[in-house]
Amino acid sequence: MLASSVAFTASSASASFGAGALARGSRAPAAPAPCPSGLGAGGEYHPLAPQRIYDSRPTSAVNETSPGAKAATPSQPTFDIGLIGLGGVPGVSADVLAVVVNITVTEPTAGGWLNAYGSGAPAGLASIVNFSTQQTVPNLSIVRPGDNGRLTVKLFTQSAAGSAHVVVDVFGWFSTSCAATRGARLVTLAPGRLLDTRTDAGRAELGQGESIELTIRGAALPAGGTIPTDVTGVVLNVTAINDLPGSRATFVSVVPDPPAGGAPPSTSNLNLARGQIKPNMVIVPVGADGKIRLYNNSGTVDLAVDVAGYLQRKLDETRAGRVVPLTTPYRVFDTRESQWGAVALGPGQAEDWSFADFVGSVNIAGVAVGNQFAVIGNLTSASLTRQYPTVAANSYLTVYPSDTTRPNASNLNIVEGAPVPNLAIMKYSATTTVRVFNLAGYNHYLYDASAVVLAD
Repeated sequence: MLASSVAFTASSASASFGAGALARGSRAPAAPAPCPSGLGAGGEYHPLAPQRIYDSRPTSAVNETSPGAKAATPSQPTFDIGLIGLGGVPGVSADVLAVVVNITVTEPTAGGWLNAYGSGAPAGLASIVNFSTQQTVPNLSIVRPGDNGRLTVKLFTQSAAGSAHVVVDVFGWFSTSCAATRGARLVTLAPGRLLDTRTDAGRAELGQGESIELTIRGAALPAGGTIPTDVTGVVLNVTAINDLPGSRATFVSVVPDPPAGGAPPSTSNLNLARGQIKPNMVIVPVGADGKIRLYNNSGTVDLAVDVAGYLQRKLDETRAGRVVPLTTPYRVFDTRESQWGAVALGPGQAEDWSFADFVGSVNIAGVAVGNQFAVIGNLTSASLTRQYPTVAANSYLTVYPSDTTRPNASNLNIVEGAPVPNLAIMKYSATTTVRVFNLAGYNHYLYDASAVVLAD
């Protein structure tokens, strides 16, 4: 059943592309602007070999002078971490528009959420990671450094005061027009499945310490066509299914090349408890052989991999594929709230969201950025409730352009009892509309935008 289209207004949304951008309706603090005017090489992606740039845990501290758990309370305490000059990110703030990081919350003593934004920018209402007590939750995010090159991290709990450790891995960065070398543009796709170890011939689940290779360059796309042979990176939604016999708590890493000496990767993309099914978006460089590797640390796990886009170098000065981060994450909609209907999406149902007002509201220094292919942000299932009182609910959400057929892909896998976040690229239809499908149960969900993808 297709629900009626829902429109929303985001007239205060704003974007940043170098100095002097608007910040949710007010001008950001003035800063020196050595960059040339105009887009130039801005909004292009530079992949990095995944590297850990922050870890608060005393036994494995990285770039933390006072290791230890960070406070998480209803008063929303914050702390800052560095981004500029770490993990391959350039050391000159004027060159860096945004950084792609995987942020993990681990060992929380109370349930809550995490937000992150450029130091000195307004916090806004948004979340990147939602977590329950003693749950380890990672999520990919595109964050804009503050004027001091740092990121402010906020930890919030609804009631009880607690604490949590935070781990940050870097996977790449987006350049301003100051960057000395050209990067890659993002080509967004309607999502489609590239790999499923449960069903693909010749594939099998990954055992402890095992990895699997996945060809990216030249790979056939489910919707037709192939991935070009000159791509530098790929955007994937990786879902780990950790409910097989012999499953254990584990982590899954996605890397461009085999680790040296057969050692396990030093970064992770997914952290799973036994019996858990969990997705996470991954932006990963493609290895020199045109492949990527997916590694499982413990037990036995199945993997499903959906492609959402790829990164390709272009030498022209057109707008297409440039990524513009918002000044701070912006809540676009929340189905729990009355202004967006306050109605959960039912079993086997889909509903449309018109992004026309949002697209028209995104601006740089008060000037609309114009046409856009897609929006990038955090999709969160806030709650899933049962259709039948005696039957437990588990579901998934799939987001896709409203003028395409629903693909064999998923953005979120959800069970009862806890919110589930994941970064999602919402590719627009020709009428700037996306469709959200819910498999089972009654699902409330929300979306916090963090960047837009420009079109010509």
